[in-house]
Amino acid sequence: MYFFDGKQNYRMKYLLIYISSFFLLQDSFGQISGKVTASDGQPIQFASVTLLKSIDSTTVKVTLTDAKGMFTIDQVDSGKYILRVSSIGYQTWISPVFELSSDHLTKDFGTLIINQVSKQLGEVVIRSDRPLVQQEPGGLVVNVQSSIMTKGSSVLQVLERSPGVVINPRDNSITLNGKSGVMVMLDGKLMRMSMTQLTALLDDMSADNIDKIELLNTPPAKYDAEGNAGLINIVTKKNKRSGTNGSVTATAGYGKGAKASAGINLNHNAGKVNLYGSYSYSGDRGYYNLLANGTEDVGAIGGQTSFQYNGTGKPASDYNSARLGADVQLDKGTTIGGSLDYTAGFNQSHSNNHGVYALRPDSVLLFNSYINGAIHSRDIIGSVYLDKEFSKNENLRMDADYIVYKNYGPTEVQSSFIDNHGNEVGAGDSLYSPRQRDLANTLIQVGVVTTDYMKQLNPKWKLETGVKGTYTKTSSTSGIENLVNNNWMLSSVGISSNLVTREVIGAAYATSNLQIDTSSSIVFGARYEYSHNSTDKNVGPLYIVYRKLGKLFPSVFYSKKLGDHSSLALSYTNRISRPSYSELASYVTYNDPVSVFTGNPALKPTVTHNLRMDYNFHNYLFSLLLSRDDNPILSTQVATGPTKGIVYLSPQNAAWQKNITLQVNIPIKITDWWNMSYNIIAGPHQYRVDYTPVPFEKTYFSGSVNFTETFKLPKQLSLEVSGYYNTSSYYGTSAISGNGALNAGIKKELNNNGGSFQLSVADILTSAHYSSYIGNLTRDAFSSKVYVDFKGESSYTPIVRLSYFKSFGTATTKNSRRDDNSAKDEKDRL
Repeated sequence: MYFFDGKQNYRMKYLLIYISSFFLLQDSFGQISGKVTASDGQPIQFASVTLLKSIDSTTVKVTLTDAKGMFTIDQVDSGKYILRVSSIGYQTWISPVFELSSDHLTKDFGTLIINQVSKQLGEVVIRSDRPLVQQEPGGLVVNVQSSIMTKGSSVLQVLERSPGVVINPRDNSITLNGKSGVMVMLDGKLMRMSMTQLTALLDDMSADNIDKIELLNTPPAKYDAEGNAGLINIVTKKNKRSGTNGSVTATAGYGKGAKASAGINLNHNAGKVNLYGSYSYSGDRGYYNLLANGTEDVGAIGGQTSFQYNGTGKPASDYNSARLGADVQLDKGTTIGGSLDYTAGFNQSHSNNHGVYALRPDSVLLFNSYINGAIHSRDIIGSVYLDKEFSKNENLRMDADYIVYKNYGPTEVQSSFIDNHGNEVGAGDSLYSPRQRDLANTLIQVGVVTTDYMKQLNPKWKLETGVKGTYTKTSSTSGIENLVNNNWMLSSVGISSNLVTREVIGAAYATSNLQIDTSSSIVFGARYEYSHNSTDKNVGPLYIVYRKLGKLFPSVFYSKKLGDHSSLALSYTNRISRPSYSELASYVTYNDPVSVFTGNPALKPTVTHNLRMDYNFHNYLFSLLLSRDDNPILSTQVATGPTKGIVYLSPQNAAWQKNITLQVNIPIKITDWWNMSYNIIAGPHQYRVDYTPVPFEKTYFSGSVNFTETFKLPKQLSLEVSGYYNTSSYYGTSAISGNGALNAGIKKELNNNGGSFQLSVADILTSAHYSSYIGNLTRDAFSSKVYVDFKGESSYTPIVRLSYFKSFGTATTKNSRRDDNSAKDEKDRL
């Protein structure tokens, strides 16, 4: 697994260049193009263009026309074909038989005029059965609306059911294919907030408005290089129907607490002007239990101690989201648009905690606490864009975003910490004061500007390039205060007060897409990113951050069609994970009487090399990924800090990590009414930790299985059974046990487009709990040997939801010209 070290790295690059140069000397490919319009000359958008073999009318390729009615079909072999064009409200057009040969590999149909049907349709409802999991360059796509379980679920719950994604609610970590360092995007915008903030936001968001989730472990150069484990892009629905239309949804559910959500989407498309808006609400009343027991050497309470800890919580959240936007076509090739998104969240935490700490047989400390928090969050995103199409082969896109994120609200802790004689432990200003509070106020302002340019230089060569600039300012106050003589005083553990940080990131990329012959292509790409991170100079030495980093991230993708039903792809990518401000700054927040959460100013960025091979046969997918991470960032590790005797839980760098990951996606069609899909991810991992008193290396094998079984029943009923299982694994100094869940849902379609009802049951076996063991791999700074078990709400009772969904509206004969090419700006480091 040292295939990326030293001279071997250079040899691999030279070999790729040599192979690519050889392939470029081969024959060119076949291409079919044209334009589709109505009889009045108006272009027809999203018309279906199908290429068929003339001998047996089997489908070769399918594409859709763009906003200008243009279409192009690439990578077509020599042979005889028929072209078919169809669109709702228009007569189907079929071409005569034509041939592509080595002498004539291009066919331009020019302008194709198709006539309207004599009877205009009223409302048209299109239902498609997209597969739940599909492949795309760089990873997998999960079509979340193909699952009955989606309605009424949160985005976080849908993400947890996705192949290769593991979410640990105890520490709010997200891993992809067994690796941390994953970045999450919403419609191409990076959401670079802390994992705690991110998981809270995703758990509040309703999945009813989500179209798909892209799991990209090897994204190409046009994507940000951030995220050594890859990117998870959450793509919202986009209404492209003409006329006035929309949808409504409502859900009610119950586990150990009530759940509810509702939403409405509206769209008015009049051709050159498109107006759209949406509103959604979700509310959740949950429950959890945290058990911990073990031994630690904690100087703050006298040294070696054994303890038992039991905490129960009843979190409550309410989330409102609204969006307004417009697209306007100024002329034939120019479209402008903008949108405004507003979200407001309110999260309450109510928990009771009990602990028993035994120092000696005759010395026992008792701890009881009540935690009450009320956190308000606000998120505003303003976006504008200009899209200029010079021709069907040349396009320019400019975007600008301004993002404001605000999170505020203290968490107050009322506690008692006494010995077995009833005497209070500690006095005055201490970590275990009878009454204390966490400060958690954050204001983040982000400005992002991007420009992307595409040019089809010739039928064989396409160029894409772009630049991006991001400026982020973060103002935050965090720390612990104790109530002393009716006055709130800063704790002796420390505080990061009025910390102002700034970040500037400049990036430029270029990719060259070369079609080698009718069956193979290669894409060379490189992205250069420069980042400058700094804090105000008047802060204390513990909080000063001043970093500059410039780095080139190369990538290359080669694909080969092996036959009518199989293909092969090879790729190399280079990625990075920069530590966030919350990971760098030495803030402190309360955890329990003897430990706090904090940052680590010494954190290094993680740099990753990926080598991947994909093989497709029919709809079966086989993928092999080899990767090496230098300085991987591990969250929430046990470490020492400025105050002696206190346990600091902070992120740390491991030395390296190496992974071999095999991914298999197997769709099986038993009958016309029974379909199955299985996704298996497994492989060996190895990493080295050297921040502990005794460094160590660990090699282990882990994997996960996701499955979905769908049944089409009589009377417009459908049934789904799905589930996942993650094997045991290791993370830093911790061993993590396996976990899984089994889900089921049933759906009823009503007649005459009356909508649909969906009943779902999540975690039928109440098995989705998370346990870990700290200290069995090596000795940490406190000689910890601790077992932790976290049980969420579904570990006690399955969660049942009933949802109703209905679409409505009319389809006119005018054609939508809305450009839904959303900006690829980031919601930067929050």
